[in-house]
Amino acid sequence: LPSAPLPAAPPSVDGPDGAPRFGTYQGALSHARLSGLRGRFELGPFGRLRKHKKWVYGFAATPQLACLFAVVDVGYASNAFAAAVDLERRAVLFDDTALGPPRPLTLVNEAPQQGFEVRFAFAGARFEGQRPTAQAPYSFNVRTGGGRNGLTLAFDPSNTAPPLTVVAPVDGGLVNVTQKWAGLSVEGDVTVGGARHGLRGAVGGLDFTYGYLARRTAWRWAFGVGHVDGVRAGFNCVEGFNESRDDVNENAVWLGARLLPLGRARFVYEPADVLQPWTLSTTCGTLSLRLAPFFAHQERRNLGLVRSTFLQPVGVWTGTLTVDGRSHAVTLPGVAEDQAVTW
Repeated sequence: LPSAPLPAAPPSVDGPDGAPRFGTYQGALSHARLSGLRGRFELGPFGRLRKHKKWVYGFAATPQLACLFAVVDVGYASNAFAAAVDLERRAVLFDDTALGPPRPLTLVNEAPQQGFEVRFAFAGARFEGQRPTAQAPYSFNVRTGGGRNGLTLAFDPSNTAPPLTVVAPVDGGLVNVTQKWAGLSVEGDVTVGGARHGLRGAVGGLDFTYGYLARRTAWRWAFGVGHVDGVRAGFNCVEGFNESRDDVNENAVWLGARLLPLGRARFVYEPADVLQPWTLSTTCGTLSLRLAPFFAHQERRNLGLVRSTFLQPVGVWTGTLTVDGRSHAVTLPGVAEDQAVTW
């Protein structure tokens, strides 16, 4: 693990010269506006329409139950999805997806912290999220399946390690800003067919991302949350994205009050069958994990100019986390992801 702590997040994405403040930071940006970028990083209205990509993703779990949701704004269109699974029975409770139009029906605003807001309303689905003040939790209310399925979740960022913020250059694009946060306390419930299931004592995490991305984008990703030796914990790892320079790296572990940056992530899996086991390791030796998924949220689209394959297996990551020379056995509900998109 790196010996020096990460620098604090800057006040804005753009620096005094109008260029992005590329780097990896602890803490959050007050806003993630890209409109202050200048020179070769500045885009006109048509360029923003083509390259602008923004999303919010959330995951929460107890040892028995896990749920996930996302709202994705790609400028000219949007989509949202939510799913819940029974981890003990290895059963899918619901898995719903909706395609939608762009703003104003869809909103992912530019405030990853205080003032955060997200919404989507289309095709029988409604997603709403907000964090109005610095003292408030991130609150989400999701309804799908004509209102029969849903999530009501509050992610409490107090008494935990800070988020990780990365401002990264993008090959074939311009810049990407992401805030990852795991190990958060979560309260709420999951509604399945009108019946409610409590999520008391859950652990969760959030992903806020906003960038001017490449037309063709691909990555492998892993995320997991839970408890390690009685302490709330989580991890985030990616391969193929946000790693174009040595000083940008979104791989990290949250362990109680500690945010621990990691080395590069390496995935081994079967692309033709993502329900086969996945293995994940980091070059620093901190993580060595295996996922045996039983379900995958899948979105495969070919709309001509826009084509995507989005596969997100769900299960429980098991293996070891090595910190300060000590190895901890871990069992963390989570997801893997294989995405390749032309947008």
